[in-house]
Amino acid sequence: MWKSEFSAETSAAPEVVWGLLADVSAWPSWNPGYRAAELEGPLVGGSNGSVTLSNGMKRPLTVYEVEPGAFFAYGGTMPGAHQRFIQRVERLDGGRTRVTLGHTIEGPAWPLYGVLFGRIIRGYLPTALSWLVAKAEAN
Repeated sequence: MWKSEFSAETSAAPEVVWGLLADVSAWPSWNPGYRAAELEGPLVGGSNGSVTLSNGMKRPLTVYEVEPGAFFAYGGTMPGAHQRFIQRVERLDGGRTRVTLGHTIEGPAWPLYGVLFGRIIRGYLPTALSWLVAKAEAN
């Protein structure tokens, strides 16, 4: 399995961070991996949508699970593998919030996909996280 996960703490309220994460169409404003993103309907398990990657490729996505205000996971499949992106928000003591962005690739072809694009995603996730935190703190 391929796995990347990055976390940061912020002074922004969890509700502010969650609002940015749950606004799928605004993902490109803080995630350099996306040019566009859309969801057909609300952010609930089973919803479908798509993202246009920074290279122009459009990919479908499915929302797998949602815990409103705290967690959601979405992703898609490709031959021999399944990828999953996670977004987590946790309220900490002292008015702090921890936000986590992660990505996994599972299935027999994960080593190939890890080399092809897992490394790219791992490379931009820290930037996405820092842009997200900066945007949340500016609100």
